[in-house]
Amino acid sequence: MSLTLRLSLTYLLLTLVGMVLLGGGFVALAGRYLAEQRTTTLTAQTDLYAALLAELADSPATLQALAASGVGREILPSGTVVRLFDPNGTRLSGDTDLGPFPSRPALELLRPPWPLPASQVADRTYAAQAIRVGASIIGVVELSVSSAEDVRLLVSLRHLTLNVALVAALLMALVSFGVARSIARPILRQSQRASDLARSFTQDLPAAPPPQRDEIGQLGANLDTLEASLRTYSARITELEQARSRFYRSISHDLRTPLTAISGMIENLSDTAPAEQHAALSLLENETQRMARLVDELLRPPADGQLLLARRTPIALGSLLRELHDLLAGRARRAGVNLDYRVASDIRVAADRDRLKQALLNLLDNALRATPPGGHIFLALEQRGPQAILSISDDGPGIPPEMHAAIWERGVRGANPGSAGLGLAIVREIIHAHGGTVELDPTHQPGTRMQIYLPLEAT
Repeated sequence: MSLTLRLSLTYLLLTLVGMVLLGGGFVALAGRYLAEQRTTTLTAQTDLYAALLAELADSPATLQALAASGVGREILPSGTVVRLFDPNGTRLSGDTDLGPFPSRPALELLRPPWPLPASQVADRTYAAQAIRVGASIIGVVELSVSSAEDVRLLVSLRHLTLNVALVAALLMALVSFGVARSIARPILRQSQRASDLARSFTQDLPAAPPPQRDEIGQLGANLDTLEASLRTYSARITELEQARSRFYRSISHDLRTPLTAISGMIENLSDTAPAEQHAALSLLENETQRMARLVDELLRPPADGQLLLARRTPIALGSLLRELHDLLAGRARRAGVNLDYRVASDIRVAADRDRLKQALLNLLDNALRATPPGGHIFLALEQRGPQAILSISDDGPGIPPEMHAAIWERGVRGANPGSAGLGLAIVREIIHAHGGTVELDPTHQPGTRMQIYLPLEAT
């Protein structure tokens, strides 16, 4: 049985029980009220009629004569039956259909010489009062009325209560179903979400979990399925991490081996090369060592996927720009591109030198590939407030406006289909890791201008 149906039935049952209790209590209170009102009224009428007879009669014989004449009956309501008894309980007058003996209220006032049974008809209300002359009781008057009218009224009230209860039950059935649906619907959504999540982690799941009795059971089954899929997914992640570690160890070895060989050959050449070549060989040696460090860093990614920086040291940006210019001057000359730079002052920042150099080389590489023969690339460094601003400008074809936002995404390539990609995503990660920003100047025409903002070294 579904949760919705069970909740609906529960609400309906509670409603019916409440209506029965309220309706039954109302009918019972109404019956008690009518009985008390009937008894009170009848007692008052009995007292009044007894007082009248006491004024007119002075003995049982006179009382019997008055009873036979029906004196005073006109003051009693229609339907009231009068019976008179002498002090011994002998009926002097009255309806014989009510029996030969007094009722219980009348017997309580009489002193018969022997015990008498009570004559009392069901569905009638009785009241009695002694008729006194002085200190003596000369008789007892008994009044009774039928309670059939009140019984019919109570039966009508019961029917009305039952009809109201049925209508209320019907309305409550609709309301309870809506309430139950509103309670069960979030559970169903969570159950479906758990099922969808389980399938998003792994496809090796049955078409549907085993059927359950209700929505809560279904939610539990889907959570169990989700737990199983998460275990499978976690096992696969562990397996992939192990495979990645093996790959990193292998590729790191494969890359370090030629770099080590190159470094060794450069050292050998330095021993025999002419003095004028020592500067170029020293630059090659530094770049080879930098490449080895980058390989180590790139093949040792952090667990949280964030870019790691080595210990920051004070860097003279002017010196770094001159080094980059000397490194790429030959390539620019062979490409027919004029590479120039301007340094306003020796500005220092705290940075990971290898990472910052990697970012600048990436931007310069993009500029060299985009600038046609005869073009110009210009590097500029200036200080503006607490920031150092590095600018790399070229007069190539530029970047189309529709690509201005996309160039910072991984895998975006330039206009040349054979290019390896712009690499601006890693540039932005490196600059952001240093607390700076990198932007494309959209106003620079023609060509492209990249601007890097870095905080100055704290003094």
